[in-house]
Amino acid sequence: MASVSIVDLLSSSPDFTVLVRVLQRTGLIPVLNMARNVTFFAPSDEVLKNLPTDFDIPTLLQYLIITDPIVSSNMTEEEAVYFSYLRAPAAPDVPLPLRVQRLLSSHQGTADDAASQLVIGSGAAKVVRHDWVADNGIIQVVDAMVPLPGTLCEAVSGSANKGDIRLFSQLFVKHPIICFLLQYAQDTATLLVPVDSAFDILNDVELSYLMANAGHDDRLRFLGSHFLYSSVYRQNDTLGLGTNVPAMSGTLVNIKKLERGIRFNGQVDAIESDVVFQNGVIHTLPSFLTPWSFFEFSPRKYLYGLNATRFTDELLFHIYDSVLDDTNRVQTIFAPVDDEGADMPVSAKTLEYHFTDSLIDSLDGSIIVPSRLSLPSLRGRHQHILLTIDENGEFWVDGKSKVLRAPLLIGNTAIILIDRALDLPPSLHYAAGSIFEARTTLRIFESLGLFDDDVVKGSTIFFPEDSAWEKLGSVAKFILSSSEVVKEVLCSLIFTEPVYSSDFSRAKPSDYETAAGTRVSIKTDDSKTSIEFKMGNVETVTSLGSTDILFDGGVVHTISSIPIPESINITPRQLLDAEHITSFVELLESASLAKDVIADDSQYIILAPVNSVLAVSNITTATVDLATQMGLHILSRRSMLGGSFLSGLSVYDTLVSGVHVSILSELSDDMYELRIVKYPLIESIQPIRVLSSGVSTSGAEIYVIDRVLPMSALTAIGNLPWWQAHGVLVGLGALGGILTMVLIGLFWLLIIYRGAKNWRHRQALGGNDKSFVRFRRSFSGSGRSIIINANGSDEEDDEEDDAIGEDTPFLGRAASGRLGSRVNIEDFGDVDEDAEEVELPSRSSEHSSV
Repeated sequence: MASVSIVDLLSSSPDFTVLVRVLQRTGLIPVLNMARNVTFFAPSDEVLKNLPTDFDIPTLLQYLIITDPIVSSNMTEEEAVYFSYLRAPAAPDVPLPLRVQRLLSSHQGTADDAASQLVIGSGAAKVVRHDWVADNGIIQVVDAMVPLPGTLCEAVSGSANKGDIRLFSQLFVKHPIICFLLQYAQDTATLLVPVDSAFDILNDVELSYLMANAGHDDRLRFLGSHFLYSSVYRQNDTLGLGTNVPAMSGTLVNIKKLERGIRFNGQVDAIESDVVFQNGVIHTLPSFLTPWSFFEFSPRKYLYGLNATRFTDELLFHIYDSVLDDTNRVQTIFAPVDDEGADMPVSAKTLEYHFTDSLIDSLDGSIIVPSRLSLPSLRGRHQHILLTIDENGEFWVDGKSKVLRAPLLIGNTAIILIDRALDLPPSLHYAAGSIFEARTTLRIFESLGLFDDDVVKGSTIFFPEDSAWEKLGSVAKFILSSSEVVKEVLCSLIFTEPVYSSDFSRAKPSDYETAAGTRVSIKTDDSKTSIEFKMGNVETVTSLGSTDILFDGGVVHTISSIPIPESINITPRQLLDAEHITSFVELLESASLAKDVIADDSQYIILAPVNSVLAVSNITTATVDLATQMGLHILSRRSMLGGSFLSGLSVYDTLVSGVHVSILSELSDDMYELRIVKYPLIESIQPIRVLSSGVSTSGAEIYVIDRVLPMSALTAIGNLPWWQAHGVLVGLGALGGILTMVLIGLFWLLIIYRGAKNWRHRQALGGNDKSFVRFRRSFSGSGRSIIINANGSDEEDDEEDDAIGEDTPFLGRAASGRLGSRVNIEDFGDVDEDAEEVELPSRSSEHSSV
C-alpha cells in the first residue's frame, strides 16, 4: 500500500488548492515530502485569500512547520513550546519557537478530544481541524496565519509596551548595551520580568534613584540579575530537579519546573511563562529575584533619588563620601532640590551648614538644632539651624528655605528636602536690620559701634523693642542721655555665649555672664512667651517677641521690656533733668521741699508741670503759699497696693493737709480726670494730660503734666461757708425728715380707712350684734350650697351687699363668705333644706362688724 504524505492529504481536499500552489512556488513541497514526524499548521485557502499583500507568506509557512508531531489528544501539558523549520533572523543558528496552548472548553472536564481547543502563537490562531494524520506527520488546520514574533528588545522596550511591565521597561531602555550585545551575539536569552506591582517594595525615592543617571550601576546589576544567557523553557527536561543558570550579573538563578508553571530561586513562581520571541523567551514574575538589601541604599542614593543631584555632586567633590554612604551615622541632611538658576553652595563651610548631628525624623513644631558647622565668629561653637512652622502649617528652614516633604529615613540618617540651599546666617548688622520692631535699639547699636564690637562674637543679644523704650518713658530719656549708661544697659542684655530658645529653662533659672561683667539668671514660662530676668536683687518679667534670629556670631531675641541693671541707680532728680523740668525743681527748692521730694530714696509721686506751663502761671519763688501750691503736686502712697497712680485704683495724700487726689477716669490716650478731695465731701475735678512718666530706682513716680493744678481748687476747698461745706449732710437730714413725715401720714390714713369700713359693716347688718344673714337655697351639681344675702334682701346682685366685705364670718364650719358667693349648707349647722330663707346668727361675740 502506497504511503500518504502531508502534501497528498492537502492535495486531496479542495480547501487547500491555493495552499498547495503556494507550497509549490516556494519550494516547500520537497521539504514537506522529506520531513518525518513533523506537524504542519496548515491555513485553508480562505485564510490565504484574506491575507494582506505585504505578508511574507513563504516565511510564515515555514514558521508553521514544526519539527515534532503534535497530536492534541496526546498533549499532557496545558502549553508547550515547539521549534519550527524557520531560523530566527535575530539568531540564525536557532530554530524559531512556537507556543502551543491547550484550552479546555466549558463543557469539557478532561483533555480528551480537545483538538479544537488548540491555539498557537499566544492565541494568534486556533486549530479548527485537528489530528489529520499522514504517514510523515500531522496536519492541524488553523483559522489564521501566525505572525513572526518580535525580538526581546522590541518586546520590552517597544512603544507598544504599555502593560504591567512598564517600570521594568523604563529601566531596560536606559541600557541599550544589552540589546546591542544580544544582536551582536546572535544568540538567545531569557528575561525574567517583574511586573509593576513587584516594584512596591521600593518607595518613590528609591525608584527615582534607579531611574536616575546616578543609579546606572545599581540599575544594570538589577537588570543583569534578571537576564539569563540562554533560552529556558518550562518543558526543558533539565528543569525537573532544578537547574542553576548563570545570569548576566554573575549570579546563578535556580529554575525548577512545577506541575503548573515554573519557580525561580525556590520562592518566586512565574505569573506567565514561555512568552517566546525570535531571540529568547520572557517569564513574568510577581516579585524581584533580588531582596531590597541588594540595592544597598544609602543617604547618597536617596539624595540622587530626591533630585538633589547638584548638591550631592558638590558634597562628593569636597570628599564627603564617608558621610553620604554611612547609614549608621546619626545625622540629618537638609538637601536643596535641583533648580535651574538657583545658587548651590560650593564651599565646604556652607555645605557643612546643611548637616546636623541629630536625627530629625518628624516635624511637629518649631525647633532649633546645632549644625555641623563651627565658626571662629562663634568662638568655635556650632552655628544653629532654625525650623519654623507658619500659619498654613508649612515648615521653613531659617525662614527662607521651604520644606518640600516630610523627613525621609535611611538607616540613622534623615533627609529633609528643601526648595533652595541654606544661606549662612549674616552679620549682626544685616540680621538685626530685619527686626523692624526694634529701630531704636538698632540706632543705639550703630551709634555705640556695638555691631563690630568683639562683645557680640559668640553671644546672645536681647534686643529691646521700640515699645520697651516707650514704656520706660523718662527713664529711657535718662538712659539715652548718657552713652555710658545706655551701653551698660545693653551690655547687661548681651550674654557671652549663645542661648537659643531650646536652652530656655522652665524648671529653674539658668545663670549667664553678660558683656557688662555681671551675671544674670533667666527662666521662662511654660509656653516660652515670657522671660524673667534677675539682675542681683532686681527681677524683671518681659514678653518674648521674635526669638532665635541667627547671625554669624550668635542669636538675637527681642523683648518688650528693658531690665535695668542693679548697678544703675536712677534718681527722681535725674528723671526730672532728663525731661528738662527745671522751673518746677526751682520752685520745690524755694519751698524747701526738694530735699525730701526729689531725694535719691524718695518714693513720692510727683506731678511735674512742664516749664512752659509754669512760665505763664505767674507762680514764682515769691508766690504766697508756694509750699501749698507745690504740695498739691506731691503725692504719697497710703499703701503699696493698688498699682500705679494712673490705674485709678488708689487714693493718694498730698502734702497739703487733708487734701488727697486720685485718677477719676481716663478720657483718652494720656488724658485723665484728676479728682481733688478735701474732707468731708468737697471735690474739684481737674483734667490733666500726662506727657511722659518714669519710675526711679527707689520707686518714685514722675509724671510730666501739661498744666499746673490751680490754686483756686485749694482756695475753694479751704474757704467754703459752713452751710455749703456741710450742705450734703443737711440735705440728707432734710430728706430723711420728709420721708418720716410721709410714713406717719400714711399710717393715720390707714387707721381712718379701717374705721370707716367697720362702720359701714355694722350699718349693713342692722347696727346690732344679733343681726342675721339670709340665704337663698341653691343646688349645684356637686352638692348643696347657698348664695349669701344680707338682712333678708331678695336682691341677689345688690350693690350694697358689698358692705359685708369679703371676709365677713358666719356660724358653722364656714369661716368666711362673701355676699353673692356660694357656700355649702352643711357649713351652717342644722337648717331647713326646704326653707326659702333662713336666719343665721352672726358671730358677733367675735366680730362686732357682722
